[in-house]
Amino acid sequence: MRAMLACAILSLCTSFVLADGTPPEKTFAEPDRISPVVRAVRKVEDSVVAVKVLRIGASKESTGTGIIVDERGYIVTNLHVLRRAERTRVLLADGTAVKAEAVFEEPRLDLAVLRIVTDKQLKALQLGPASDLFRGEEVIAIGHPFGYEQSVTKGIISAVKRNIDFGDGLVLSNLIQHSASINPGNSGGPLLNIKGELIGINVAIRQDAQGIAFALNADDVQKALCRFLSARQVSGLSHGLEIQEKVQGNANDADRQVVLVKTVSESSPAARAGLKQGDRVVQVGQRKVANGFDLERALWSVNAGDKVPVKVVRAGQEMELNLVVQKEDVSTPHKQSARR
Repeated sequence: MRAMLACAILSLCTSFVLADGTPPEKTFAEPDRISPVVRAVRKVEDSVVAVKVLRIGASKESTGTGIIVDERGYIVTNLHVLRRAERTRVLLADGTAVKAEAVFEEPRLDLAVLRIVTDKQLKALQLGPASDLFRGEEVIAIGHPFGYEQSVTKGIISAVKRNIDFGDGLVLSNLIQHSASINPGNSGGPLLNIKGELIGINVAIRQDAQGIAFALNADDVQKALCRFLSARQVSGLSHGLEIQEKVQGNANDADRQVVLVKTVSESSPAARAGLKQGDRVVQVGQRKVANGFDLERALWSVNAGDKVPVKVVRAGQEMELNLVVQKEDVSTPHKQSARR
């Protein structure tokens, strides 16, 4: 009897639910195919190029990867990608081929910068910050392994500050070790965090292992660009500022890296403009400043005597100062090509 009663109650409850006419609520979420990895790749893919090199004595081109770091045609890659190059060209993300010229080389970082001239509108990828990396955080590599264009792989940061002796006098320091799969052809390509920020430039793999790859730290690359592509080197102009970058706030904040004035040279354009130690530089001209390279390239197209507005934050208050840069004699072999 009890069994029959329980069965009747269950049937009644079931009938009640069915009579309600309201479909049962969904208890699971639809999977989102547009994942953080997809969003990161879409954010940067137009800034990643293939570097095609015909080496001396070779009949076929070899392939590497490059990253557009300034919309006027400056591209970073690894120096070993250009080794014994007789001819170098770049394939943009849309397949357009453009002749490329090496602007500078830094053997100590296995780093090189190419310059292209094109009517195409280029999209630059900003470097860093890369001083707040976490072991275990997800990373993404994009490149052209074995010529397979725009290949994407994912891994994690395994370690930071690796120092590796590659032989033949090449010792690279402060490398990011990661597990994203890279192969010949990935060299010079970006290593991104899950937010699509450029944290490194892939440079090498350990050949006798799997899942051990290395990338140059983007902060080191950025400092090299500041030296070799400074306003002084490109345009023959001086500003008199020494800056430092500082990461503050939450690791997920897009603007967590700030640029602070470290020193101001006496009687320099910066001193005359009223810049002071500790000022946070927010914008120079029309360019927002997130690192030292942003500051330098903001002045590439400026002429001596031009008044350049500089936005700074001092004691919590934003103000605008006028920087009048001055001419400085310096050898600038690629000066004219940079000023377009």
